[in-house]
Amino acid sequence: MNYKNFKIEDNIIDCNISYRGGILKVDVSDLFPYIEDAIMGASQNYLGGGITGAITTGRQFPLSDLKVKDLKIYEKLVEDIKKYFYDINNGGGDDYMQNESGQTYEKVQARAVSGY
Repeated sequence: MNYKNFKIEDNIIDCNISYRGGILKVDVSDLFPYIEDAIMGASQNYLGGGITGAITTGRQFPLSDLKVKDLKIYEKLVEDIKKYFYDINNGGGDDYMQNESGQTYEKVQARAVSGY
């Protein structure tokens, strides 16, 4: 499959996102058919006080399993999955954080990942 034709929304395995963060799992085997567990995802922690942390990504396969030619696709996909998570959740946090504070993807990503 061509990266331009890949749609995250058509390949979601699990999506449990709320104003307190959550998880998103995406099957990317159409892009990397030679990888056994080609699953990537994103997550976000709740920091408290109506604020969520930065959105992080993960994968269920070693990066070394990717072919060199697929590393650029992987890097684009990492950012796309984080932005998709943000769009579903409007960045997390309570209504004030989402609507009144000028919350943007860039501001969310500048936060700590965890409060611990």
